[in-house]
Amino acid sequence: MEPLRREHLAGPMIVWIASVRQARDSLIFLEGSLDERDRERAARFRFAEDRERFVLGRGLLRKGLGRYLQRDAETVELAYTDRGRPFLADDETVQFSISHAHDLVAIALTAEARIGIDLEYVQSDLDFLGLAERIFSEGDLQAFRGLAETEAPSAFYRAWTRKEAYLKARGEGIAERLRQVSVSLNAEEVGSIRDGQDGSGAPTWRLIALPLPANYLGSVACDDPGKRLECSWVDLDQGKMIWRPCPTFSSRRGEGPERATSERFSSGRGTAGN
Repeated sequence: MEPLRREHLAGPMIVWIASVRQARDSLIFLEGSLDERDRERAARFRFAEDRERFVLGRGLLRKGLGRYLQRDAETVELAYTDRGRPFLADDETVQFSISHAHDLVAIALTAEARIGIDLEYVQSDLDFLGLAERIFSEGDLQAFRGLAETEAPSAFYRAWTRKEAYLKARGEGIAERLRQVSVSLNAEEVGSIRDGQDGSGAPTWRLIALPLPANYLGSVACDDPGKRLECSWVDLDQGKMIWRPCPTFSSRRGEGPERATSERFSSGRGTAGN
């Protein structure tokens, strides 16, 4: 995969998805791209799996930004909002979002638009109606109550990821706004949204379902409806990043796409850069 320029970010919504389990032996190579703040935060995690998810997410983010901005990943300077959300210090028109769930980590990148991403691991043994009553809008809740019991887990997580991706893209608090946002619960590729805060149907926003393995659901939200989704699965092999196109939305869950291309990335120890 040849290096791409900053201008490419103005076109699609770029999503990279990676497996923590598959990347575990390669995380030491990603750690070289982290800044001091990232490394200090990684060291504070009590559990190894939380640290691994953080390193993978921050490493992929820096590699992605470095790739499209044509910089070494370790030189990408991040700043932070009052809520602790990172942003690109010298170009706020470049937007990104990070999410992780269980074994998966994902980043979303674009420019000239807001973007948010959310992944969730589907558990089927929860009190979904009780949870829905706490975080769903009245419209969501009415639709949810009409579903068959077997449909409840997927519908709940689908709604959750759509709401959270949207609110993350807007840079707003999740907990206080979940009940103000209504979304479609069906399994369509492009979901709909209504924001009760201003009564709008949020016509400029797109909610795109991500093609993920079984037991995962995810969404990406963007306020430019003209942007297409450019989704890749990223495998890590020590000094290499290997991109594979994600299956289309209609593909069977869990099918692995064919390997597409690979590129050596910097370990922070003198290997080739982006």
